[in-house]
Amino acid sequence: MDPSMIIMLFLIVSIVIAIGIGGNDETMAPLYGSRILNMKHILILATLFAITGAIFLGEGVAKSVGDKILLIDYGTTGISQNAVVMTILISTAIWLILSSALGLPISSTHSTIGGIIGLGMMLGNVGGVNWNTILGMSIWWLMSPIVGFFGTYFVAKILYKYKFKRLNGFQDYERTEKIYTYIILIVICVTAFSRAGNDCSNAVGIVVGVGDNINITALLAITGISLAAGIVVLGRIVIKSLGKMTELRPSTAFAVQVPTATVMLLGTIQKIPLSGSHLLVASLVGLSKASNTPMKKGLWKIVAIWLLTFPMSAIFAIILYFPISNFV
Repeated sequence: MDPSMIIMLFLIVSIVIAIGIGGNDETMAPLYGSRILNMKHILILATLFAITGAIFLGEGVAKSVGDKILLIDYGTTGISQNAVVMTILISTAIWLILSSALGLPISSTHSTIGGIIGLGMMLGNVGGVNWNTILGMSIWWLMSPIVGFFGTYFVAKILYKYKFKRLNGFQDYERTEKIYTYIILIVICVTAFSRAGNDCSNAVGIVVGVGDNINITALLAITGISLAAGIVVLGRIVIKSLGKMTELRPSTAFAVQVPTATVMLLGTIQKIPLSGSHLLVASLVGLSKASNTPMKKGLWKIVAIWLLTFPMSAIFAIILYFPISNFV
């Protein structure tokens, strides 16, 4: 197939993935759950930071996904790199769109890397995957929801212990919550900015690894716009779903977002692909435990879809490789 046509196909599938990632982005859920902004204003804010985050923060994490995980010698083995890239893109897109349609927040990071691992092991056995890189990333993947849970738990406990004891009447309470409204807006903007930079790697990271013919800046800009489109078209479903998981006010939304914003920003700067979904859901569970507020039904579905993401993405990639390798 003509190289320019292949690049165009890469771009089309990357756009589909970015739309799926945007549709699965629940970053703004605390704003909806705490009624700080209505859905229209949430979508405007999310669009702005999806585009700017992808452009300014996306390159580092994209290169980590594209350059450092697969260890396939395409020249020696005769394996088509284009077929590998296309397979990973399509398998990721299918899993993201399915989960978004069901309103379930999955990890686009795990979806992409699950496909990479599955295909890498099939084509290159155990040596087809850089396990040292995977180990380093997995430490972040395991620790980030733990930090989210305990970070939110302790921040919420401190708020309940010190803030509410010092309030004198309803007016003091309302004044304090209004202050937290402005604080949480800033924190969530930081989260949305860093998460867009991190998530866009799952749409274009494997494409970036193709070579020097890719204009990374243009690709990241297109990805950011596609992320924004996904948030506007599909994202409201997931935002509403997670925003209702537990009772939220501006102060408690702040407790949820502080660890999420911190870990996402640090991880993105360190060029580590992370799951913002895992972080936020773990933080919401931490808030529920701290406030003794029951979680809404549906948490088990989210956990189940998390556990299925790695193997399902790997299986999709393995199955799709054979027809795609005959086409590309």
